[in-house]
Amino acid sequence: MRRSTIQSAMLALVMLAALGAAPPASPTPAASNGSPAPAASAAPATPSLPAQTGLNWHETPEQLTASCDAAIAQARAALAKILAIQPTAATFTTLAAIENASANFNDATAVQSGLYLLSPDAAVRKASQGCSQKVTDFTVEMSSDPRIYAVAQHVAQVGDAPAPAGAKLDEYYVIGGKRAGAGLDDATRKKTTQLFERIADLERDFALQLAGDQTTITVSASEAKSLTPDFLATLKKSGSSYLVPVNESTYEQYMLSESSSAARKRFVTAYNMRGGLKNVERLQQAVAARDELAHLLGYSSWAAYQLDAKMAKTPERVETLLTTISTKLLPKADSEVAALGSFKNSEGSPGPIQRWDYAYWENKLVEKKYAVNDRLVREYFPVDHVIASVFTIYQTLLGVTFAQIPQADAWAPGVTEYSITDTASGKPIGWFYLDLYPRPGKYNHFANFPIRPGRVLPDGTYQKPVSAIVGNWPVAAPGKPALLSHEDVIVFFHEFGHLMHSTLSIAPYETLYGTAVRPDFVEAPSQMLENFMWQPSILKMVSSNYKTGEPLPDDLIQKMIALKHVDDGYQWSTQAFYAQYDMTIHSSGPNINVNSTWFDLQKKMTPFSGIPGTYPEAGFDHLMGGYDAGYYGYLWSR
Repeated sequence: MRRSTIQSAMLALVMLAALGAAPPASPTPAASNGSPAPAASAAPATPSLPAQTGLNWHETPEQLTASCDAAIAQARAALAKILAIQPTAATFTTLAAIENASANFNDATAVQSGLYLLSPDAAVRKASQGCSQKVTDFTVEMSSDPRIYAVAQHVAQVGDAPAPAGAKLDEYYVIGGKRAGAGLDDATRKKTTQLFERIADLERDFALQLAGDQTTITVSASEAKSLTPDFLATLKKSGSSYLVPVNESTYEQYMLSESSSAARKRFVTAYNMRGGLKNVERLQQAVAARDELAHLLGYSSWAAYQLDAKMAKTPERVETLLTTISTKLLPKADSEVAALGSFKNSEGSPGPIQRWDYAYWENKLVEKKYAVNDRLVREYFPVDHVIASVFTIYQTLLGVTFAQIPQADAWAPGVTEYSITDTASGKPIGWFYLDLYPRPGKYNHFANFPIRPGRVLPDGTYQKPVSAIVGNWPVAAPGKPALLSHEDVIVFFHEFGHLMHSTLSIAPYETLYGTAVRPDFVEAPSQMLENFMWQPSILKMVSSNYKTGEPLPDDLIQKMIALKHVDDGYQWSTQAFYAQYDMTIHSSGPNINVNSTWFDLQKKMTPFSGIPGTYPEAGFDHLMGGYDAGYYGYLWSR
C-alpha cells in the first residue's frame, strides 16, 4: 500500500495513493492493444449502479484549482465550528463530527489532488500538483492540531466511544495525533509540520519525475534481429535503427529476446538511471528530513518511527527476518547464477554471466530444459480473455457481479468503468475503473488506486466506494490482440485482489475503511490470491489461444508449474536486498549516502554487483510512495 507520510487517522486519503504496487524484483511488463476491456461474458444480468459515480474528472485547470481551494476553506470552517467547544466538553459525537469533516474533505479533493499522476492533459496535471501540495499541507495541519488530539484523548478518558468501531476510531485519532506531533510544544510542532510538508513535496516531485521519464535507447538493425516482430512493430524508428522505450512495460519483452549482450547492458544501464540525479538528491533529502523528524517525535530513527505502528514493531525484528532470508537464500541464488553461467558457456557464449545476461539466458534455459517458450505461452493470454476470466473468478469467489458502463466517465480515453453489485440481492456496492495502458505523464507502475472510500454518511446511507487499477501494458502489434505473460496475469490478479479488498470492505468510518490494516499485513491477501494463478483448472480458465481459442494444454501447464520455484533464490534474495536497503538508509542517520549504500548492499546480498555510474535508487518509487521503512512488508506478509 502506498501511504502518505503521516500515519494518522486524518490521513485516510490525502490523495489518490496507490495501493499494493507489485515489488520490483523484476519489472512488471505486460502488453495491450489499447482497446477497451470487456465486461465478463459470464456475468449474469442483474441491476447495475447508475453510470455516474458523482466524481468530476473533467474540470479545467482553473476549475480544479478553485474547487480544491473551496474544499480546503469549507473543511477549515467546519472544523473551526466543531472545535469551538472546550475539549473537556467533547463527546464521541464531537469526534465523529471531526471524522465526517475530514472524510468530506478527502472525498472532495481526491480527484483534484490525484490527477497529476493520471491526466493526459499537462495543464491539468500541473494544477493537480498544486492542489496535491495544498491538500497535503492542510492534512498535516489537521493531523497535528492539538485541539483534535485533545478531543480524542478526552473521549478515550471518558470511554464513551461505542465499541468496536467507535473505540477503534478514537484509538486511531489518539495514536495518529501523537505520531503527527499534536502533543508537542508549539515551537517543536512547527518544525515537525514543516518537515512533514517538506517530505511530502519531495515524494510528489520524485513521482512526477518518474511519470515524465521518456528514456529510450537506440538499437541497431542488426541488434534488433532477435526481437520479436510484434515488439518491433510497436517501436519508432530512427533511420534503420529502432528506439526502444526504457520502462517497466518494455523490460521483459526486450530483455528476454535481445541476443546482444552489449545491447542488453545499454538497456539495463539506462533503466537504472531513470529518475536521474534529481531523484537521487530528492531521496537523499527525504532520508535526512525523515531522520530529523523521527528524532523530534521521540524516536531513534525513521525506521523506529515507522515500525512502531506496524506488526513488526521494531527495526531489530525486521533485521532478523531479512538476515535469516538472505543467509538461507543467497547460497541458492549463487548456485542458480553459477548454473546459468555454465549453461551460457555450453551454448557457445563464453565468459562470466552478468546481471544484464540473467533474464535472457534464464529464458533460454527454460526453453531448452523445461520446453516452455515465453512467446508461445503469451499466445494463450490475450488481454481481453484474461480480464474477462479474472472477472469471472472474482465474481464467483466473492458473490459479486461486474457490469461495464457503456460510456465510461473517466479521466482519459481508453479507461473503462464498471459497476459492482451483490449477485444474490442485486444491491449496488460500488464502481471501479481500469486504466491499463501507458501514456505520457502517467503513473508508470501497476497498482490499485482507492479513489473514494465507503462510509456511513450523516443521513445513514452508505457511500459507495470507487477504486481503479492503474497499469502500463504496452501497445500490441497492429492487427493482433495484446498478449500477456503468465507473470503479467499474476500481477493483474494480485492488484484486483487489492481492489476487492478495498471496495468490498464495509466500515462506518472512512478512517477504518478498506485496507486500513497494519501496513505490513496489507499485501497478505493479494499474495495469497496469487496462488490461484498456479492452479491447473484456473490456468485453463484464464487461457485461450488467440488463434484457436484452445486453453493451455495440460502438458504445458505442468511444465509452467514446475518453473514456479526455479529461481526463488535469486528473486527473493533480491527482494531481501531491496528491503535491507530501505531499512539501512532509514536507520543510519541523516548523512548516509543513498547511492553508495545501494552498491555496497547489492554486492553483499545478491549474486551481482551494480553497474558503476548508475543510480537505481532514483527509480525505486516505493521508497518515496509510502513504503519507506516498509518494503519488508512484501516478505513479512508472505
